[in-house]
Amino acid sequence: MNSFFEELKRRNVVKVALAYLVAAWLAMQVIDVMFPALKVPEWVASAVAILLIIGFPFALIFAWAFEITPEGLKREKNVDRSESVAAKSGKSLNRITIAILVVAVAFLLADKFVLRPEGPSVISQADVKPSVAVLPFVNMSDDKENDYFSDGLAEELLNALAKVPQLQVAGRTSSFQFKGENEDLRLIGQKLNVSNVIEGSVRKSGARLRITAQLIDTENGYHLWSNTYDRKLDDVFAVQDDIAREVTEALKVKLLGDQPSQPKHGTTNVDAYNLYLQAMYFNDHTSADNYARADAALQSAVALDPAYADAWALRAIVTTNIVTGNAGTGSPSFVKAYETVRKYAAKAAQLDPELPGARIAQGVVAYFADFDPETAVGFFSEALEYAPNDVNAMSWLADALISLTRYEDATTLTAKLVRLDPLSIVAHRERGDSLALAGQPEEAIAVYEDALRLQPDAARLHGRIARILISQGDLRQAATEIAKEPVEWEREQLAVMLNSKGQDSPAFQAAAQAYADKHGTPESYQIAEVYGYVGDKDNAFFWLDKAWEVNDPGLRWYRSSEFLVPLHYDPRWQALGEKFGF
Repeated sequence: MNSFFEELKRRNVVKVALAYLVAAWLAMQVIDVMFPALKVPEWVASAVAILLIIGFPFALIFAWAFEITPEGLKREKNVDRSESVAAKSGKSLNRITIAILVVAVAFLLADKFVLRPEGPSVISQADVKPSVAVLPFVNMSDDKENDYFSDGLAEELLNALAKVPQLQVAGRTSSFQFKGENEDLRLIGQKLNVSNVIEGSVRKSGARLRITAQLIDTENGYHLWSNTYDRKLDDVFAVQDDIAREVTEALKVKLLGDQPSQPKHGTTNVDAYNLYLQAMYFNDHTSADNYARADAALQSAVALDPAYADAWALRAIVTTNIVTGNAGTGSPSFVKAYETVRKYAAKAAQLDPELPGARIAQGVVAYFADFDPETAVGFFSEALEYAPNDVNAMSWLADALISLTRYEDATTLTAKLVRLDPLSIVAHRERGDSLALAGQPEEAIAVYEDALRLQPDAARLHGRIARILISQGDLRQAATEIAKEPVEWEREQLAVMLNSKGQDSPAFQAAAQAYADKHGTPESYQIAEVYGYVGDKDNAFFWLDKAWEVNDPGLRWYRSSEFLVPLHYDPRWQALGEKFGF
């Protein structure tokens, strides 16, 4: 036996085995790092591993049966022992093995400190939050007008789950993109970045309800939990509590030791609750008419239950959307209209100080009515403390952070916002804004284009791309984007800038005056940007002062406007900032 092992060593079989194993290990390390980056299918790596395993015995047989000589490869039995160079070959194998080991160590160090500098790629199980999306519940009633009720029921469940800090909950806008779509739940899970979805149906007949809800694993499509509830309509709140409690149990939230927050409905009046659900439905379907319908529904809801905090908070938000002209001409008097918003927000906060919606409403008042983004940031942050997954609070917070030029904080927040609400136009818009102002214009354009793929006719996205292109001097492509912008005032504002080519001239002055005559003081901030772009400082400061007088909503981002940069070195700019307070 000893002579056999001695022969293995003489023929360098042991050294070949060691060199082969080291080289194979190094090859698999390189494959593990490089193949995913090159998007090579996983089966290719498995095939290489199998080939390396199969090749090992053949390498040993080859080393035993053959010897490399100065004359070339010969069978070992045909080599005279006195002429054998096996010892010399063994030294060469030692050098090769050492060289491979050096390369392996260098690769491991590069992989740890260069290729993966941001920390370990493996996330501990404790850091992974269960993720879920609540899909719109299907209205199975004969009356299709009850869609608002089934949508509202799903939203109530979503809001309840969003208050559980141990859960990652997809935003409403993204989840509700699949309303009426019969798409594979596994694909929905991929699009929403969630591992579970909740779907259900509502059948309403008179005063009777049958609600079915089920929790589904999006990886394999298997049902994890389901239940059916037969209730009278006046018992709907108890049904929602049952669903929220059982779903959170199914996701094993309590393994972390915290009890999930129980849903708070804010009213015991079923008619007021139904009106609130209608208002949420109309507010989500953005148009001037729908905002008016939402406001009318909320007015009736608070008349039925004056202590309904949720309705007061939502009324403040709806009124803000109307006042600022999100889908219409806006208010002719911002200052007066904001006082109405203030009244509604104060009522909501008085009735339920811990209501996230009340915190958001108070933040909106601070942001618009009081022109105080610092205080607004505090209110929006408090809303997120009560409901960590509230995408509305995140969106408002990101907007306020941008107004304070806290671009890094806004970029971090909007990354989470898009992750939670990946199909939301608002989420993408805020994400693009934060990237553009953080000095990443190309990445911002890519995000805006992603949003346009979600909704090609979305407002104020082509205009945002055009602003970046104008600031980069790409006027030809900017003209293409401006032509596609559906919002008239923004399209016309950017067209005036584009045609000026950044130069003050009589033709520009005529076009700017025509824009000001047409749109007037409600567009004071936009008029200031027009003049600022060509360096007409006097007119720019005049219209910024006018924007301050009328409390123009656009003024909140005056520090971030690329078109007002020519004003920054004028002494009036510092005085303006002192007057504005930030």
